[in-house]
Amino acid sequence: MKRILSVLLVVCLLVPLTTTAFAKKSCACGHSPVIYVRGFGGNLTNTETGRQVYPPTKEDFDQAMPQIVGGALALLGRIYPLFCTLGMKAAMSLLGQIACDETGEPLYPTGAGGLLPNEDVHGKYLHGTSDYVFDYDWRLDPFDTAEKLHRYVERVKALTGHEKVSFVVHSMGSVMLATYMYLYGYADIDAAVCLAPAFGGVSILGSLLSGEADISDKSAELTMFLLSYPELTDARLQKLVRIGGKLGLFRPILRWLQGALDCQFERAFRECLHPLFATMPGIWSFVSDEYYERAKSFSFRDDTQYAALIRRIDRYHYGVQTHLKQLLLDARKQGVRLAIVSGYGISSMPLSRSHTQQSDFLITTACSSLGAVCPPFGQALPKSHVQSVEDGHNHIAPDGTVDASACTFPERTWFIRSLMHFDFPYENTAFIRWLVEQPAETTVCTNPQYPQFMQQDGHKLYPIAASE
Repeated sequence: MKRILSVLLVVCLLVPLTTTAFAKKSCACGHSPVIYVRGFGGNLTNTETGRQVYPPTKEDFDQAMPQIVGGALALLGRIYPLFCTLGMKAAMSLLGQIACDETGEPLYPTGAGGLLPNEDVHGKYLHGTSDYVFDYDWRLDPFDTAEKLHRYVERVKALTGHEKVSFVVHSMGSVMLATYMYLYGYADIDAAVCLAPAFGGVSILGSLLSGEADISDKSAELTMFLLSYPELTDARLQKLVRIGGKLGLFRPILRWLQGALDCQFERAFRECLHPLFATMPGIWSFVSDEYYERAKSFSFRDDTQYAALIRRIDRYHYGVQTHLKQLLLDARKQGVRLAIVSGYGISSMPLSRSHTQQSDFLITTACSSLGAVCPPFGQALPKSHVQSVEDGHNHIAPDGTVDASACTFPERTWFIRSLMHFDFPYENTAFIRWLVEQPAETTVCTNPQYPQFMQQDGHKLYPIAASE
């Protein structure tokens, strides 16, 4: 008993000492420290050996190369069962170490992040648009990650002497921010800049987890997608794509690939995609409400076996995702300086029902902007179109492809044309810093340099003229 009391006494003495070790007097610099929460796909390592397990290394690809080459040859020869077998072996060789079990926990000792900062660097923007970077394991339950983010925020506040922090979040980072708001409220948040946020999910992922992937008879959609791809800038290649589309050259290729899907998708899903990805709670945060229940029914045919995992993913979907608009509206009411930056001008990948929509390549514009009205890709709003919501400002894009008045925050949602989803955090540093530092009354009308609709051209950002 005395030993237990002694341990408790030591703990009671050490806790305040640990806290004060990082405490700092209040800072009056006027700029809260900025934390960047990255999107999906951060590095994962084996926590026992330190070896990187995601993304796969060159050595991993070298080891899997026989299966990759063999699978490609089997596909060319339309030997679909062999293609599936070799493809699954390659996938498991490359990604098997990151799999999760039926409860959503890692099967192997792997992870990411977990380190807390130990010095005051706020105001220096050491990471371009932020002072600190919060790394996390994107496979795991967003609620577990939000708890770690809370500890990270508390450490940054103690280090810098600020009562609040600002967030710059990209893609899946918006999931973690929303869950953080759900659990801890808004008292610690000064500003939140959301770049290509995944608030409404990713249609392509919902389609795959529902078993609804379909690429047949989408030659025209594939042509549009390729031509809208920002990296396809060579005029000769663009001409070849147009010719291929007009002559229907993509149609037999798509039918050929669809043949592989039709006869092998169920097997590939059950034996490879499901054990690799469907048991990751973090992946389910990307599934939109449109697909969610169908995806669960297709992915988890044994509710009992996956009961713990289903409770986890339901908690995020029905507790956070379906209440996102209200969470963000409440954040604004509590004084959080919120800004959303959405992408458009790129066709969605032709794999789901969203394939004709405006997007940033991965997330549809309507989802990332929380409600913008967009005509099918390649079309413009009719000349007779009247702005969905009249608020005294024009929110229709000069090129006629987006009506932003229907967004949840039409005055605080910006759009960048032809900027790829994965490039949002690395481009336009000055614009993102401006959003972080501006006062609460800043809107899309505040700065002529940064109007509501802009174009990405190389590494430059400029307003879109009505004639473009």
